[in-house]
Amino acid sequence: MKVYSVLFISSLLLQSCSAGLWGNKKEDPIQAEYKLADNPASKFDYKLSFKKNYYYNNTIPFWSTGGDIFKSEDFIRLSPSIPNTKGWIWSDIPNPYPEWEVEIGFRVRGNNLHGGRGLAFWYAKDPKETGPVFGSKDKWDGLSVWLDSANPVTHKQSTMVLLNDGTLAFAAGDDPIKHMLGQCSISYRNAENPAYLKVTYKDQIITVALDNGSGAKDYRLCAQQGGIKLPVGYHFGISASSHTPADDHDVISFETRQLNPPKKMEHPKRPLEEEKKKKGQEFKGIDEEQKKKIQEAEFQMKKLRETAEADDYQGETAVTMAAIYDTQRRAIEHLQIVQLQIEALGAPNPNDALSGNYEKADRVYARDKHNNEMYNKSDNNNNNA
Repeated sequence: MKVYSVLFISSLLLQSCSAGLWGNKKEDPIQAEYKLADNPASKFDYKLSFKKNYYYNNTIPFWSTGGDIFKSEDFIRLSPSIPNTKGWIWSDIPNPYPEWEVEIGFRVRGNNLHGGRGLAFWYAKDPKETGPVFGSKDKWDGLSVWLDSANPVTHKQSTMVLLNDGTLAFAAGDDPIKHMLGQCSISYRNAENPAYLKVTYKDQIITVALDNGSGAKDYRLCAQQGGIKLPVGYHFGISASSHTPADDHDVISFETRQLNPPKKMEHPKRPLEEEKKKKGQEFKGIDEEQKKKIQEAEFQMKKLRETAEADDYQGETAVTMAAIYDTQRRAIEHLQIVQLQIEALGAPNPNDALSGNYEKADRVYARDKHNNEMYNKSDNNNNNA
């Protein structure tokens, strides 16, 4: 009971303090939910992303890996500087967003003058298949961005954007230049800092931009093409392959954002919530009187808690002692009644019994007996008359 009393009194104290801040005006209890005015341009999706620290139980959550991949604390090596190695990382969860943006941090490094081959970004229908196109399958269905660190013809770094409906076999001889949406030549191999690739799909426009390892994400436009329809439900991925001479192909991060997310919905308000919210927006600070009320309330709450804690043990002891006293009192009353009953039969009272004066008790008993007999005799004579 003491604890409940403390809580009740504390709540009253807090209400008295908050009344000075919020007031006690009433209004309609619940309003219909409505859309907030502010709308962020993008929303990060952690399930379609990975970055340091990458691993949980030695796996990348929501992603699968395959091939000759090597996992490090600071990067994930898709393919090492060993000829004919390849590896990939694919998202387990399909992309649910009609408009999106992906930003990939990567490194391509090698000891030779020219590299070979490179890595590729994928947005494809069928994931997790090793193949001849930068470590992934040929005849894919979807979008791909190739980062060829050494074009076999020009021996220059080349970035190409391609679409495939599942019929084009580039590894078998189809010329990618005839089918590409755009390309650029931006150097990123052996850069001091990680390079970044940004792929954006918005308003049916594909935009590809590159940062060449500037350390400041200074993006340069690589390619842009409109009128492209990409379905939702495909998977994001990145893969790499090393030819001769071989490079190390490392991915540092993969971050996916939803573009133009729907506006957040505000839940129905509780009573007085709108008024308190408005007052909170206008609230600039509390005056000295309000500070004093808060300090007094805190002091009283502290004092009540300390008193309650100190009285808990004493309260339990008092209840126990009261129960013992009541039992003893009832026992004494019962003994007194028994004593009176015994004295009525002629037994000495406690004082006479303790002093050994039993004769007095006999005289008293004889006198009482004589008086009773005389009373009974007189009563009989009156009845006969």
